[in-house]
Amino acid sequence: MKIHISQLEEGCILSKPILSATNQPLAYKNTIITKHIKEALIAFLVKEVEVENILDNGREFKLAGYSNEQDETEDTVVEDSTLIKSFYHQYLEAVQAYKQLFISWQSGVQIDINKVRQAILPLVSEIEGNDEGVFKLYHYCKQEDYMYHHSVSVALVSAFLAQKLGYQKGEINQIALTGLLCDCGMSKVNPAILTKKVTLTEIEYKDIKQHPVHSYNLLKNIMSIKDGVKLGVLQHHERIDGSGYPLSVKAEKLHPYSKIVALADIYQAMVAVRPYRSKQSPFKVLEQIMEDEFGKFDLKIINELKKGITRFSTGTKVKLSDGLDAEIIFMDDNNPTRPMVKYLYSQEIISLKDRRELFIEEII
Repeated sequence: MKIHISQLEEGCILSKPILSATNQPLAYKNTIITKHIKEALIAFLVKEVEVENILDNGREFKLAGYSNEQDETEDTVVEDSTLIKSFYHQYLEAVQAYKQLFISWQSGVQIDINKVRQAILPLVSEIEGNDEGVFKLYHYCKQEDYMYHHSVSVALVSAFLAQKLGYQKGEINQIALTGLLCDCGMSKVNPAILTKKVTLTEIEYKDIKQHPVHSYNLLKNIMSIKDGVKLGVLQHHERIDGSGYPLSVKAEKLHPYSKIVALADIYQAMVAVRPYRSKQSPFKVLEQIMEDEFGKFDLKIINELKKGITRFSTGTKVKLSDGLDAEIIFMDDNNPTRPMVKYLYSQEIISLKDRRELFIEEII
């Protein structure tokens, strides 16, 4: 819907990019509006913006007196973003559904696996052909709801990886459930630790590291959950070189589900906004995983993650970490996250593999 800038609320999601008078982007599509972003748009004399009819917390955004018929008079062509909008709407709803389930587990309610399936499986069915949507989920993660965004995102990234690895639909769903439930045991950790915004003490960190065991214990007696899901939940912080926790088991003892969810979990944790740092680019995180975590994850799974994130080619427009827009002019197969690019504003050509301080922030 198109609204006046004065009607813009925090949590609104842009459905179209906002350009300056010189045709430079002020804000990209799918940007979540904050107080500072709204102030910046006002400073640039932006009068109107187009937003989704849902806020980032999953609630409907609807102005008094507004009719959906207005949209029909503005745009008669159905955009390719229809699937993505529907996907994001369902994602935000899934986060809110999981939040309610998690809160109930904190109060002692047993896990109802049917409600868990209802929360995530309809969304899993939407990821096929929507790779870009899966890897933009971190945009929607909010610090205060980090736990719930993280779990839903891990479920979807896990399902994506399973799909690319050739798993059939039934197992893809099981792997998605593993991703969603791997942190259900956090409901048995002191809530004060979960919301702490400073460095944890050694004792608190030990408590956090017990959450895979808590998760397993919550699930072990549920007969309708496969053993692979239970093992995957228990082992999602294990590493193939034996450096993980809680049992420090190595590759040959790890269930295949756990290897997938382990990578999805660390990837999503690294890209999302946290109390101690801002969100990070998927491209930067991929480099860190490939360099700093070498030998800890299954290379076949890392390769599928890499393919999912770096699905761009010559001519693709990107935003760099310096805030400027560029166009990819040459792909280096040996450095897929660091192609040669040309700045759109100056036509300067640079090779990102030679400019380590720069990286791709987003595809635009």
